[in-house]
Order: sequence, then C-alpha cells, then structure tokens
Amino acid sequence: MEAEPEIDAWFASQPELDVERSDGSGDEAPAWFTLLRGERKRTIPVYLELGAHNLVLESFFMATPDERREEVYAYLLQRNLRSYLLRFALHDAGDVLLVGVLPRHAVTADELDRVLGQLLTVADESYWQAIRLGFGGYIEREQAWRARVGMGRNPIS
Repeated sequence: MEAEPEIDAWFASQPELDVERSDGSGDEAPAWFTLLRGERKRTIPVYLELGAHNLVLESFFMATPDERREEVYAYLLQRNLRSYLLRFALHDAGDVLLVGVLPRHAVTADELDRVLGQLLTVADESYWQAIRLGFGGYIEREQAWRARVGMGRNPIS
C-alpha cells in the first residue's frame, strides 16, 4: 500500500485523535499534526511529514532547560540508547525534540502504531526527570508558593 493512504487510514482508525492534515499542494509535502495524551507529559504534539523517500516524525519535548543543561542533555542522550526509532535532538533555538525517520516503504499501520506508541512511552517516561533537572529552581519556587497559599504539592517534585 502507498504511504500516504496508509497514514490517512491509520488516523481514520484512531477516532480519539484529532488530526489536522495538509495535502501537500505545490512544493509542500503531505503532513499530519495531532496531539497524544500522556500521563506525565500530558500533551505530546506530533508532526508527521511524508517526503519523497521518508516519513519524518517530530515532537516538541521540552523548552530549553534553564539550568543543568549538560545533565539534561546527557540524560536524554543516554535515553536514546533504549529507543527503537526515536531520538532526542536539539532544535536551533535550544528546545528539545523527539525525532524519527522511517523509510517510506516501511510505512504501515503496524509501524505507525509502533512508532507513535514508542513516542508516547519515551516522552512519558523521560519527561519528569528531564524537567526536574532542567527546571529544578523553578519547581522549588512553585512548591514554596503552593505551600504558602495552601495548595497541594505538584506531583512533578
């Protein structure tokens, strides 16, 4: 089956996902955008772009860390060793992305399930630790504020 109709069929079989689709008119490649729902990382954006030879998947993971950047990056690079297809990468602006490239001929419903399932797992499993490392000072200030106003602790701490 061709990759583009395979992706459309996969999204059609996922009624819980809202998807925006770009038909790829002109010089643009066909693309899909959706949001996955995680438990720790509650919103996981997913952008799929189908090129002439590959399907590229990109997902924003976290903003540029405020502190301990080297530790954050080391943690995420080590996490790359346990991933099937996805890898943590840095955007030019310093934000952290999860990216993957799948050969066009390998795009099937089963492979889309596998890759998007892995995205959900990797993002959810890695998020709190990366946030704690990169934004620890902010989290401590927020927890102190929560205590002052009588709110419960944020579970990320």
